[in-house]
Amino acid sequence: MKNKIRYTGKEIVIKGIGTSPGIALGSVFIFRPFSINISELEIEVEDVELEAELLDKAVEKVKEQVSQAQIISQTRYNNQFSDIFESQKAFLQDAELFKEIKMQIRGSNLSAAAAVSKVLSQKSEYFINLENTYFKERAYDVIDLKQKLIHAIMGIDYDYQLNSPAIVVADMLTPSDTIHFNRNFILGFLSDKGGKTSHAAILARGLKIPSVVNGYNLSQILHRGDFIIIDGTSGTIIIHPKEETKLKYQQLHEKYMRFARELESFHKKPALTTDKRQIELLANIEFVHEITEVEKNKAAGVGLFRTESIFIEKKGAPNEEYQFELYRHLAEKLNPAPLVIRTIDLGGDKFLENYSADDELNPFLGWRAIRFCLDQPHIFKTQLKAILRASAFGNIKMLIPMISAVDEIIESRKLISEAMCELRKDGLAFNEHIQLGIMIETPAAAMSVDLYMKYVDFFSIGTNDLTQYVLAIDRTNARVAKAFNTFNPAVLEFIAKVIKAGREFNKDVTLCGEFAALPEAIALLLGMGLRSFSMNPVFLAKAKKIIRSVDINASEALYNEVKQLDQAEEIEKKCLAFVESRLPDLKYFL
Repeated sequence: MKNKIRYTGKEIVIKGIGTSPGIALGSVFIFRPFSINISELEIEVEDVELEAELLDKAVEKVKEQVSQAQIISQTRYNNQFSDIFESQKAFLQDAELFKEIKMQIRGSNLSAAAAVSKVLSQKSEYFINLENTYFKERAYDVIDLKQKLIHAIMGIDYDYQLNSPAIVVADMLTPSDTIHFNRNFILGFLSDKGGKTSHAAILARGLKIPSVVNGYNLSQILHRGDFIIIDGTSGTIIIHPKEETKLKYQQLHEKYMRFARELESFHKKPALTTDKRQIELLANIEFVHEITEVEKNKAAGVGLFRTESIFIEKKGAPNEEYQFELYRHLAEKLNPAPLVIRTIDLGGDKFLENYSADDELNPFLGWRAIRFCLDQPHIFKTQLKAILRASAFGNIKMLIPMISAVDEIIESRKLISEAMCELRKDGLAFNEHIQLGIMIETPAAAMSVDLYMKYVDFFSIGTNDLTQYVLAIDRTNARVAKAFNTFNPAVLEFIAKVIKAGREFNKDVTLCGEFAALPEAIALLLGMGLRSFSMNPVFLAKAKKIIRSVDINASEALYNEVKQLDQAEEIEKKCLAFVESRLPDLKYFL
């Protein structure tokens, strides 16, 4: 995405990143917190103990601010976003972090503001330099904390005055910002920085506020009162729209609102096809606070809890007790619904500081996931023991990623057995019969699925990686992105093979890649025999609506037709036409 535009006052259409669905039309409100140039502050000081004291007071003040934001959130929205603010509090209770900042104050005679800036800038850079989007966006949490602490040290307060309906435009929005604005006046959010998994985006989706990240520094270009349109579904931003454009988007907004209201009613309805076949709809989550989204969207459980964020946020391997408490919290929240915990999938584009793969030419084909875990059994077994202990408190299942050989399953089972023995010796409870599943993400795993049946209890198809490896296309490479398509006949054949094997051997199969949430893919997958889907919770209502609009016989007929087609594009069009014939309004929100 380019980062410069030429603003002329005429209608300009920009493509951003939609982070919360919906359409907003209205005037701009520029939210620009007081900006501090650290280089202009006093850097070196004489009284370092005074600066350390200023830091302590600032931490307490920011804790109070976060607590107040949490209270406002609880008052207005019950406990919907409680875990997000608990996550912020956890940063402020990180003794090692503030010990490091005080070492900078005392060791380098830095002012409190300068020390905070130095240490937290380094932390945020670490996250920004990670390729994985989920972890890159954790940088904004660190930047938010840095700004809050520096403002607290300097005695500067925020101004959230919004007295009329407007689209809030900012460089970056934080959960506290999102909560403090008067909800009755917020039409939408437009920020320069952020992403779909940032905490502000999660809050916006929870509050049903359209949100777009622009990447063009529009907070520095637009002016208060400018009229804009944002489309949080497509990521479109229109500055100074023509009258006909306003009319078009106003009508689209009304259609979206009707569709959204209808979707709301689907949360409490069962996921039944028109011929009364029950389908399981599970949720994918990355962070603990997302459990709120799981509950709100009435998922049947969590089909994929990715655990890498726990390790990367800690910049190392968390101890057993820390992991146990986190897994237990989720298990108790969900019980008796299932919680499928995927063991760490590090490598590829997700690394720990001391376990980098800089020397690997092809990291996605290298030291990642189960290969990393089996080479680092102390890290792996610690996680296994934490998962096992938490299994005493809920319906936990264990999932191993990136399997490509039976040997890897056998070695994993051996470590699980060792972990069980150690827990028994220590008198710690766990589920002796915990289910073990594997991810089907490689061609080897899909081809050998029959061999794995006697070693595991269930399977989860990860279509993101499976597509990448079947087609030999790097899914992070923009140059070849147009060829990355799960509708490719070769990929579909592998998916169908796994589903068929699961049914023949009576083993559960769930599809948890992004493909599971595509409206044009759901009917096709039903036709293949899939009965369990796991996806981002925000897509569950739409998926349920599609499921409740199709029948299995018609879906099977669709799959039989698709098998006769040779090109991914024509398969995709065929599937899309099938869904749109039953849900004409869906085309506005794909």
